[in-house]
Amino acid sequence: MRKTREFLLGPEGETNYYHVVSRVAGRELLFGDEDKEVFRIIMLKQLKFSGLRALAWCFMGNHFHLLLEVPDKEGAMKGWKDEDYIKRLRVLRSEWSTHQLLGEVAMYRENGHSEGISEIVERVKGRMFDLSMFMKELKMKMTLAYNNAHERCGALWEGRFKSVLLESGDAVRTVAAYIDLNPVRAGLVKDPVDYRWCSYAAAVAGVKGARQVLTFAVMGKQRVAWRKVVAEYRCLLYGAGEERLGGVTVDGTNRRKGGFTQEKIEEVWASGGKLPLAAALRCRVRYFTDGAVLGGQRYVDEFFENKREHFGSRRNSGGRKMREADWGELRVLRDLRMNTIRVPGGKRS
Repeated sequence: MRKTREFLLGPEGETNYYHVVSRVAGRELLFGDEDKEVFRIIMLKQLKFSGLRALAWCFMGNHFHLLLEVPDKEGAMKGWKDEDYIKRLRVLRSEWSTHQLLGEVAMYRENGHSEGISEIVERVKGRMFDLSMFMKELKMKMTLAYNNAHERCGALWEGRFKSVLLESGDAVRTVAAYIDLNPVRAGLVKDPVDYRWCSYAAAVAGVKGARQVLTFAVMGKQRVAWRKVVAEYRCLLYGAGEERLGGVTVDGTNRRKGGFTQEKIEEVWASGGKLPLAAALRCRVRYFTDGAVLGGQRYVDEFFENKREHFGSRRNSGGRKMREADWGELRVLRDLRMNTIRVPGGKRS
């Protein structure tokens, strides 16, 4: 498993994007609103410490989705001094273990023990700008918090997390919409704006950080008017011709309810047609959790060429077309032949 995980990491020396998913052991619906709020706080602190950015997120009753931006580690830490790492460690000072570690730093400084400080700094370095370390610490801290709150013991999560490497641009934008539509697929709300625990709802509610990351996910840049961002994202979520008005959101923009019903989706399939992208995003799409790498043909082919030793001798190309919907130019590394899409209500394609 470790070897597979390393093989699926993005190119070194670049900022990479990942869709990660982790589920509760047994897939029981354990998390209530208070648990989701605890998870949100833990996640934000862990992001600030690690140097990663969550461009989209959704916390559900038995799993969570994150769209993570992971900067190149060496480039991100270039020019950092020991004090920069200690300062970053202070983000987690409310944790008992970190409080103890900062106490050691203070003691080493008082004693002039520079080697001791350097050892701590090296340990901090190993935890930063690293996808696996971020997920390990996030899940561990949520386990401790949940078990303590519910007088519980034992493992909370179902094994290791799933991850898919994404190309910036269309792949990131599409997966962000897929993540924000999770509560719609689960039947909890008809519009993700009404689900407090997703990035889209946070952005529409006016949370500055949520708007900044969603702007980047949708537009690929930061300095864009929010009204333009939210209008483009709504079209991706629901499709330009498949919306119906339903009041006004807190920021003054029109609220829209999705027009794609289960019956409509099944009707398209029964006629032999492909689902439009906005309809497909309202289904459970295995490509976004099991496709390994998602992006344009060139991006997936280049990844394949760089990792060719991991594939059989008969395979001579990387990018595979995605089935059963209009995915545009997106390609996937793994060709999933069965049950690629599950429609709302549980029916498989």
